[in-house]
Amino acid sequence: MELTEQLRAFGEAAISIFAIVNPIGNLPIFLGLTEGASTQERRRVFRLAGLAALAIICVMALAGQFLLHYVFHVEIEEFMFGGGLLLVVTGIANILQKAEKRRWLQGDEQDRALEQMRLAVSPIASPLLVGPGSIVTVMLIVNQHGRLFAVAACLAAFIFVILILNYAHYVYRLMGRLGALAVGRIMQIFIVAIGVKFCFRALEALLGNR
Repeated sequence: MELTEQLRAFGEAAISIFAIVNPIGNLPIFLGLTEGASTQERRRVFRLAGLAALAIICVMALAGQFLLHYVFHVEIEEFMFGGGLLLVVTGIANILQKAEKRRWLQGDEQDRALEQMRLAVSPIASPLLVGPGSIVTVMLIVNQHGRLFAVAACLAAFIFVILILNYAHYVYRLMGRLGALAVGRIMQIFIVAIGVKFCFRALEALLGNR
């Protein structure tokens, strides 16, 4: 493959990963999940989420097929169903929980830091940023171009993902407190809907394979 073709393939791979991760489209959902947090706490959560998502997708590029099939013995459809259930539970819990009583607003600084880390890893990093769609995309890139090519494409895509997440607080400022509160409440419903969609797609794929 010529250098120009390699660069074009690399660009297409990086763009496809960025598109499926979709940090811009998911920003309202992330703002809803961090409702009640300060600007500093929100930036910390989003940075952690970006780095955690990058680590997850690189691991899946290097050893995803082995992990799914030989370590955990699950198919991608079963992984999708589990991620969907996680989103449903998270969305319902956030709808029923008042913002002023969120766990990260309680306890000492260590408890708040642990809660921020938990939220950053799940559900923001996975399955919202790195979910079944992005994992399948990376595995296809691995099959076409190799593991190192896929990891490099992930690194290139996540430079922009992390930049967008790092400056998400500007979006929050533009929306204002009332607008962010309204969007946050509405987005919880969409989180549940996305989880239900994942579950239905997984069931459809599993039943279709039988």
